Order: sequence, then structure tokens, then C-alpha cells
Amino acid sequence: MAAVDELIEKDLELIGSTAIEDRLQDEVADTIQFMKSTGIKVWVLTGDKIETAMNIGVSAGLLDSTMGQYIIDETTPEAIMKQTKECFEKILNADRKREKQAIIVAGAALTMIEHNEKIKELFLSASDLSDVVLACRVSPKQKADIVNMIRHRFPSKATLSIGDGANDVNMIL
Repeated sequence: MAAVDELIEKDLELIGSTAIEDRLQDEVADTIQFMKSTGIKVWVLTGDKIETAMNIGVSAGLLDSTMGQYIIDETTPEAIMKQTKECFEKILNADRKREKQAIIVAGAALTMIEHNEKIKELFLSASDLSDVVLACRVSPKQKADIVNMIRHRFPSKATLSIGDGANDVNMIL
């Protein structure tokens, strides 16, 4: 593909460009900070890619450079189990009173996690110990599945789903 690009893309003149900024709505960061200050654990379930979700996490005050941040983004059960186990052990051994912990998980990894009871239990144990979970590249159905997975695993805990688009309807119901 790169070779074909080299043949075709010669002597081109740039005539325009565009940029899109996906900003948080007013007072979202303050609202999230208030929720966290009351002890509410926040999960962000987004269709955005990991880098975008992490940037939004920073602007919302969910992530910062002092946090332990663990990314689970592999695609095979063995590799996901390894990442999840490392994540769990690091969170378990961290001084959580001084250092907040965040898990960032990709939608493809979540699909594997949901279908493997051993990985799912380890992931949910790690997420229960963490302060924030960002689930990235998740489909509307996965959003609903994640909420249901949390409700099933932690029946005594209340869940609240907030969405801003049609792709959030299944999660909210």
C-alpha cells in the first residue's frame, strides 16, 4: 500500500484541512469530581480509541500523571490474562491511599474478558480495587453488557448509567 501511495501521491498541493475537537460539556469535569468525592467509582464506557479516551479522562479529572495506569489491550486470552494479572498484582501491591489506580481496557479485550470466567473474575477484582476504569472502543451492546456484568458481580452495589447519544440507550435501560 505504501509503495502504491508513493507512485500516486506526487506533486500534490494541499488546499485545505480540518480538525475536530471533542470537548466535554460544561460542568462535566466538576460533576465527575463531585461524584468521586462522595465515593462513587466512575467507569467511562466510550467508543473512542484509547488515546482519545485517556485525553478525555485527563480533562475530566479522572486521570493524571501521578496515577498508576494499567492498559489491557491484548487480543488473545493468554495475553489478556497476563496483562490482567499484572494489573491486579500492581494495584494490590500499590499504596492506594497515596496513589490512585486506573485501568484502561480496550473493547476487543473486554470481549475476551466477558467470555472467560477466570479472566473476568480477575478483571472485576482489579477493577473493584481501582479508582477509575476506562473502557475504550466499546460498542453500544458492550456498554449494556458491562453494566449488566457489574450488576451481576456486585449485586449490593448500585449502578448509574449516563449517556449523551443514541448509542447509549441500551446501557441506560
